[in-house]
Amino acid sequence: MAGFTRIANLFRRSRIDREIEAELQSHLEMRIEANIAAGMPREEARRDALVRFGNRTSTRDRVAAADAALSLDSFVRDLRHAARQLLHSPGFALTAIVTLAVAIGANAIVFSVLNALVLRPLNLPGPQRLFTIQYQGTPFNSYPDYRDLRDRSRAFDGIAAYIVNNAGLHMGDRAERIWIYEASGNYFDVLGVKPYLGRFFHASDDRGPDSNPYVVLSYACWQNRFQGDAGVIGREIELNRHSFTILGVAPGGMRGTELFYSPDLWAPMVDQKQIEGTSVLEDRTARGIWLVGRVKDGITVPQATADLNAVANYMKKTYPGQDEGAIFSLTRP
Repeated sequence: MAGFTRIANLFRRSRIDREIEAELQSHLEMRIEANIAAGMPREEARRDALVRFGNRTSTRDRVAAADAALSLDSFVRDLRHAARQLLHSPGFALTAIVTLAVAIGANAIVFSVLNALVLRPLNLPGPQRLFTIQYQGTPFNSYPDYRDLRDRSRAFDGIAAYIVNNAGLHMGDRAERIWIYEASGNYFDVLGVKPYLGRFFHASDDRGPDSNPYVVLSYACWQNRFQGDAGVIGREIELNRHSFTILGVAPGGMRGTELFYSPDLWAPMVDQKQIEGTSVLEDRTARGIWLVGRVKDGITVPQATADLNAVANYMKKTYPGQDEGAIFSLTRP
């Protein structure tokens, strides 16, 4: 009986994995097509979609873990019902129960994942006022453009910038690859979140290139890699062999500004050269930065868009040959 159960579970798990994989692939392809329709080249559209969806293996693992807890209770109830039905019509009852259990279970799990990762808004204060700022229909902006929009827009409480990247984390004799946000100094202030431990970095900490050697850990990173040690504040780590001091820990549940991606830590964007080995923060034509803005209370999306494009007109006149085609729009993160 135990052997039969393991075989049955194997087939069920395989079926559910295929269902989840197909659903995630469908949403990935829809994101790619939406990016292409917005004017992005296919490879760039695919890269953006893959980054926003994050690690799909990790996503499937989280679903499997949730499914395991759900399935045990469901299986016990189904088994009791099946036992009663088998007494009356063994063949038909067994076939019907297995078919319905697999179909309903798979659909419930897939919907739960999509509800958590797609339909649910960002776990941030006032998410309805947060928007991604697009340049000519793509989410990619330059850092100089970001500074102009941040300083000259009037319809936003704040505009922040970030880049999704990875880096080598070195702690003593250990080294591993992690995912990070390179974020502007005002990132956490624009999002309106408070640290769980220590403090966040702020715009006042940015004083030029490589001037802000601090990092903020995600809650999960703090728990998993530092065992939830409250004494971690002030400790030094290395990102790509450059020293950074741990400044704070983000609250639990904060995933940043992408539903499909959860970083291990946040590092200041002004330290891009130390993290990546090169910096394009002064290149107005180097567009690979995402912007998120918090629209002021009482300001509509058309009003905020018009405000951004008033800044775009300034940019066209001020930087001829670099921002002549600038036009901005808003989408949900």
